[in-house]
Amino acid sequence: MKSPARILIVEDETIVAFNLQQRLTQLGYDVPAVAVSGQESLDLIGQTRPDLVLMDIHIEGDMDGIEVAARLKEQNPVPVIYLTAYSEDSTLERARKTSPYGYLIKPFSERELHATIQMALERHTVQEALEENRRLLQQALDAASMGVLELDTVTTAMTISQHTADLLGRNNRQLTLADFLAGVDEKDRAHVEAKFREALAPLQQFSHEFRLLTETRPRRWIKVDASPVSAHRVSGVVQDISARKHAEIRLQRLNEGLEHMVNERTTELRESLKELETFSYSVAHDLRSPIRSISGLSNILLEEHRNALGEEGSTLIARIAAKSTQMGNLIDALLNLSKLSTVTPQLGAVDLSEMATEILSQQMETEPERVADVRVAAGLTAHGDPVLVRSVLDNLLRNAWKFCAKRDVTRIDVGQEMQDGQQVFFVKDNGCGFDMAFADQLFSPFRRLHSETEFKGTGIGLSIVQRIAARHGGRVWVQAEVDKGATFYFTLDNRE
Repeated sequence: MKSPARILIVEDETIVAFNLQQRLTQLGYDVPAVAVSGQESLDLIGQTRPDLVLMDIHIEGDMDGIEVAARLKEQNPVPVIYLTAYSEDSTLERARKTSPYGYLIKPFSERELHATIQMALERHTVQEALEENRRLLQQALDAASMGVLELDTVTTAMTISQHTADLLGRNNRQLTLADFLAGVDEKDRAHVEAKFREALAPLQQFSHEFRLLTETRPRRWIKVDASPVSAHRVSGVVQDISARKHAEIRLQRLNEGLEHMVNERTTELRESLKELETFSYSVAHDLRSPIRSISGLSNILLEEHRNALGEEGSTLIARIAAKSTQMGNLIDALLNLSKLSTVTPQLGAVDLSEMATEILSQQMETEPERVADVRVAAGLTAHGDPVLVRSVLDNLLRNAWKFCAKRDVTRIDVGQEMQDGQQVFFVKDNGCGFDMAFADQLFSPFRRLHSETEFKGTGIGLSIVQRIAARHGGRVWVQAEVDKGATFYFTLDNRE
């Protein structure tokens, strides 16, 4: 029994990766692992030896999916299908140079997913068969295990070996050039005859591929390579290349189908983005409404029926209310995260000092009893989208404020410095900090280093920060130490 195809997923969005893994498993594929960065995917490919890789173009780390695919093409060839929500010409041009086996434009249906994977696996099988046939062909040439023919250019008499006779389907090893041409498929006959006449006057090398006249399907292809051996004689070899030609034809059709699919998907991308926006609004209204109802009904039960519920029942209802509120917050966070893929940054001058001061003032107003020492450097300016940059500062400063809650004095610094000739902004706090061994997890959606009981939150804020920085051509990173605070750095290079 043939084992299921092994597919490695390279996707840094946890929910998307989990959903994709579930869908592939239901379709009968084996998903040995999920990678979130370029280096991790290279390591896992070496370990798991997948049959195919589903590669998101925009992933974590220094390499994007296209760079990873380029390395695979050189070092460890494996079929790659790109996953992307983008269709810029420059991105597609880079992707095409890595010879991918397909593209899937997000969002895509299960049918598209299955069809694209099957087409890629079939194409890979064809390519492997083509390479194998070429290898076998070379062995045949080396061993001289092929048909032979000799032609007298004056009398046009032709002598063929038994293997050639078998290839041509002839019983007689003596025939004329006219007899030979009569066995060529009508679609190729005139062209082959012209090539022969051209090679015979004057004598020169002849090499041509053509179909034989036969009632069988598919048509048989042969190749004749011949060279002059005397003033009036030509000698050559004949080989059956049907397997290679049919493989090339199938591969050509697959490539044409793939190009058509890419063009079609690219054309449909705008419609897909519109559908995504509509879906976001649907989530916002259709999901949040019942969650608010659950929360409201739970509070009514607690207020009006607490005695009837008893202590255990009241506790359970309170937990339901809390969880519904948490779910509402998660839905809001997911909507904000999804919108970042469709928003085009509106670049302009941004006063980070003013923004940071305003955000910190709001935080201090909410907790006037907290002792806080906050310092915002003057003159912090950048070029970016004011709304998106404010979201970066809001998430970083609210995190800093939250994780300093257990300190006697909350200390937060906002400033800038030059690193390797580049302007770098930072938000520094004296909060609880964390072990840098887990730093990579911070920027993945819903990855939290502290429990909900210690510090509340959705675990998605830093993912938003990372995406906004990336949309501006920048990046974000962190330095921290347990119980000694953390410093988050970010850049805004505006390379779209």
